[in-house]
Amino acid sequence: MIVRILSLVMLLAATPLAGAADSAIDWLMRVNQAARQMDYDGVFVYWRGQQLETLRIVHKVDGQQRRERLISLTGSPREIIRNNQMVLCYLPDQASVMVEHRKTQRAGFPAIFPERLAIMEPYYRIRLGGQGRVAGRETREILIEPRDGLRYGYRLWADRQTGLLLRSDLIDSRGRMLEQFMFTHLKTGREVTADALNPQTRAQGYRWHRESLDPPAPVTAPHWDVRPLPLGFRRASYVSRRTPVRQVMVEHMIYSDGLATVSVFIERAPEQGAMQGPNHMGAVHAYGRKVNGHQVTVVGEVPAETVRRFAGAIVPATARQMP
Repeated sequence: MIVRILSLVMLLAATPLAGAADSAIDWLMRVNQAARQMDYDGVFVYWRGQQLETLRIVHKVDGQQRRERLISLTGSPREIIRNNQMVLCYLPDQASVMVEHRKTQRAGFPAIFPERLAIMEPYYRIRLGGQGRVAGRETREILIEPRDGLRYGYRLWADRQTGLLLRSDLIDSRGRMLEQFMFTHLKTGREVTADALNPQTRAQGYRWHRESLDPPAPVTAPHWDVRPLPLGFRRASYVSRRTPVRQVMVEHMIYSDGLATVSVFIERAPEQGAMQGPNHMGAVHAYGRKVNGHQVTVVGEVPAETVRRFAGAIVPATARQMP
């Protein structure tokens, strides 16, 4: 979960822009455009069901270099350090460090690009809400509402002065809140020091799990397909990669409706321990099943019915099987 939060809060920084935003789309573009430009150090709370966590996030930009540090302040200690595409996740309770390379930032509230708006429009209503106040700052509410039960929406509160996203509520098609993050304290600009980015975890004797430096290989002759696709979703990528811990090859498909994403992982079925049927952690749902001697696992921050439909629609694309 904490890694997924990191993906979310990476999108929160913003800089002052001249003029007021005129529409919900203007506000979204303002938040998205400014998301990588501001230095900030803040504390936020994350709520999911019966779970409430407090975390600190530090973000600093130096030219083309972006550095971040995420620290859990409650519960099991966790610390995540990001330098551009390299991510180190320190897990003291497991005496281990996960090392990954990421080219994209997914999960949580994703970036919205102009070319995605036309894709999203049939499946979401985007409009301005009311006024608010978060972490002592005046805010503007932006609503992204799902038009059906296959996807979630968002209620967002952006700082009126800077465009900084201060609060995000994940909502279902009935408007019920499923998850929330909200800043409670924030400092920006010159108040943020480089020292605040240094890891505090002493990792002597820890096990290091390193992701292969080889980039995921695009699959040019797909072995698998999803037919029929749940309404509104399109395949965004199809790669083959090796998992960092178990070191097994998986085929990984990503589907998107312009905002929500669903991942499909396919590997040779293990002898035991494979997930079968539904599972979830907060708003993230998963579904596992076996198909032709392979384990299919579908994961996404979407309703349970959506991952169930994806899992049930997995079919071999050709007579060939995974190598």
